[in-house]
Amino acid sequence: MAKILRTGERAKLTNPQWNIYSHGWRPECRFRTAVCGRRFGKTFEAQEEMRRAVRMAVRNNIHPENEIWFGSPTFKQAKKNFWNRLKRAIPESWLARKPNETECILTMKSDHIVRIVGLDNYDALRGSGLYFFLGDEWADVKPEAWTETIRPMLSTAGGHALFIGTPKGFNHFRDGYLKGQPGPQHEPGWWSVLYTSAQGGNIPPEEIAAARRDMDLRQFRQEYEGSFETYAGRVVYAFNRAHNVIDVQRDMRLPVHIGMDFNINPMSATVWQEWDGKMFQIDEIIMPTSNTDEMANEITRRYAVNGRVSHVAVYPDAAGNQRKSSAAGRTDIGILRARGFVVNVGASNPAVRDRVNKTNSAFEAADGTRRAFVSPRCGKSIEAYERHTYRDGTNEPNKKDGFDHVCDASGYYLFNRMSQTSRAPTQFDLGR
Repeated sequence: MAKILRTGERAKLTNPQWNIYSHGWRPECRFRTAVCGRRFGKTFEAQEEMRRAVRMAVRNNIHPENEIWFGSPTFKQAKKNFWNRLKRAIPESWLARKPNETECILTMKSDHIVRIVGLDNYDALRGSGLYFFLGDEWADVKPEAWTETIRPMLSTAGGHALFIGTPKGFNHFRDGYLKGQPGPQHEPGWWSVLYTSAQGGNIPPEEIAAARRDMDLRQFRQEYEGSFETYAGRVVYAFNRAHNVIDVQRDMRLPVHIGMDFNINPMSATVWQEWDGKMFQIDEIIMPTSNTDEMANEITRRYAVNGRVSHVAVYPDAAGNQRKSSAAGRTDIGILRARGFVVNVGASNPAVRDRVNKTNSAFEAADGTRRAFVSPRCGKSIEAYERHTYRDGTNEPNKKDGFDHVCDASGYYLFNRMSQTSRAPTQFDLGR
């Protein structure tokens, strides 16, 4: 657990943190980019950076209109993550007055201003100059915040900046990293470095190993190894026909799990069973121009035991809580519950990226473990897993390629089960 500093206490930096810190305020390192895995210790680094910036402003007789900022994607995020830490980092003896808790401002006896800002409304930040800017979780900030607001504000005083965070694909954060690296994309005044979570030294090796088992390869490399991962190409990239397709049959003794997408054309459901800690897709139900009542009828026809379906757990699209596809005005979720299925659904769907990550980690985790397998009889599902792609130039799955419905259906089930939040039956009475 990270140590909480007393007011004015100096943070003890690790060697990687010290490397980032020691390159500050050099002419050749005016703009630094630090790419870090999760739990690297960015806040300790930031505390020392902000403290030093105040000293530099006073020492170099910088006009107080040039402020010192810590910026996060939103003001709420900045205040939650750093405001109290900032107050502890700056000695009380430096302050001209008590901290402004509303605007999160510290005023020094030298009249220099230190503040935290949210960058979601970056246009509203124009006005003052800047002497130092630290951008946290920089990959989540709009690039225009830098080009249209922050960069011009640094010009008057020749200010410096540090961008720090975890990657989010090929974006402006990656561009900044490349500007600081040797090679054709290097730009004068830029410096960059990359550290993994393991190199940060704050996470036990066994925890990193556990994360490697739980996460898909791209997600693990991005979050723990600071890797810039492109999301071009296949959405379910971890699915491999040679390794994930095996001949499995339904086991009548086990419950049935069904992932369901409510699109009308087609209505899509993927059917799974679980044993030995693994998940096996044994069937698929693809019904063009259909509705939830018809899908419920088909599931009952195929999987009822002695006329009952209490052993069938459904993991549907959460939009079915509001969507009504019956003449009687019933919601899709209500229809499924009325038919006797166990329905596992939250108030809203998980983020698409989170669902895709769980799907990929099921087919192959970062440590090579495969927990999801598909019967060769599920031909349309296999085709969807292999052919569903991202929209060109985005990290958004293509909703027009026709393969999204099956992938979404399986994703709702796999996310639920991989997150271990469901109420699925573990056994049932056959009523013999």
